[in-house]
This record gives sequence, structure tokens and C-alpha cells, in this order.
Amino acid sequence: MDESLQQSLRHFLNDEQRRKSALLSSGYQGSAYLYESGDTKLVIKQAAGGLFTGWFHRRILRREAHAYQLMRDVAGVPHSSGMLDNTFLILEYIDGRSLQVARHELRGNTEFYARLKKIISDFHAVGVAHGDLKRKDNMLVMAGDLPVIIDFGTAVTRNGNLFDRLMFRLVRRFDNNAWIKLKYNRDYAAITQEDRQWYRPTIVEETVRVIQRVWRVVTFRQARKRRQRSRQKPG
Repeated sequence: MDESLQQSLRHFLNDEQRRKSALLSSGYQGSAYLYESGDTKLVIKQAAGGLFTGWFHRRILRREAHAYQLMRDVAGVPHSSGMLDNTFLILEYIDGRSLQVARHELRGNTEFYARLKKIISDFHAVGVAHGDLKRKDNMLVMAGDLPVIIDFGTAVTRNGNLFDRLMFRLVRRFDNNAWIKLKYNRDYAAITQEDRQWYRPTIVEETVRVIQRVWRVVTFRQARKRRQRSRQKPG
């Protein structure tokens, strides 16, 4: 990141009105802003403040920056220019639709999910596990049905201490299981023999699934969905 871009980014961040109008998202972990200048489009992520939690959120942002550094040669994830003033994470802006929006038209699209799996395998190979791929908004669909995976705020890297390496193995399983869930739309009986190697549910995931099933029964969620679908049918 050259000095002139750094100065432009600082000027943008110091302009409160301009920064507010460029807000992309805001949550308990921090905020993201869209920086635009000519043909340059960047996402600027800032950790949330707070007397007791600010240091923790800044640490998570620095870990995310490290994950992007490890993935600098991985296709299908945003390129990062690194940290600005050790406070802001600078990322390439990706213009695409959320998988949450596009999922119905991509159902059964084996080529799309094969591409998605390659991205996941590629960042696993360099020692990064995402950790939140069940959230469809963390995947974008670009022109030509090309997938891009974003938001590595929960990422775990393999090149840390023993605890990090153990967590990497666990979170890597979460990623692969999430891919299976997305591709097969929860129809686990339909998993092919070839894909079964990637499906290894953890005790945590199995427990959560049981709780979700009980909750759906208790709240009559499935019955409500069936009624809604029947009302939407023509005639």
C-alpha cells in the first residue's frame, strides 16, 4: 500500500460525515466502510471500541489480517493491503450477490459447489480455516456463478501454538461440514460416496442439530412453513 493511498484513506476516515455515509455494516465486533476513489474500491474494517472489549476486538482484527496475508495467493477470497496504522484492515471490495439471495437458483449446480470446495481446500492448504461458512452471507456469487468467500473474522490459523493447531483441525472440519450442508441443502442422505469423505460432524454440531430439531417441534416451525407453502400455491 503506497503512501499516497494511505494518506487518502486517513483523510477519508477523519471525515466523519463521509465515513458515516459509506458505512457497509456495523456490529458488536466492529464496522466496515466502503472507500471509493476513481476506479479504486476498498473495504475498511475497524474493530469496535470499548474499555474492556476493545483490545479483544482489535486482536481479532489483527488475526484476520494475518489470515489474509497467508491467503495472498489464494483465488476466490478478497485481496488485502494489510493494516493501516495498526488499526484498520484494508480489503479488496467484491461486488457480488450473497449466497443467501442466490441459493435457490444455484441448488443442484455441481460446478458452483465444486468451485466453492476448491477455494475452501486452497485456504486450508495454506493454514487458514474460516469457521463461519454456514452463514450464507459470507459467500458471494459473482458473474458467471463464480464464488468468493469473505469475512474471515472468525478464522483460525495453523501456524500458532499447539492450541491454535488443534483449533485449526476442528474448524477445518466445521468448514467441510458447512460445505456439505450448503451443497446438499441439509439432505444428508443424498451425499455421494465421493463427497462423504468431507462430512465428519463434530459432537458440537450433532448436539446443536438435536437442539434445533427439538426447537422446531416445540415451536411448530415446520407446521407453519407447510401452511405458508400451501397458501402460496395457486388455486
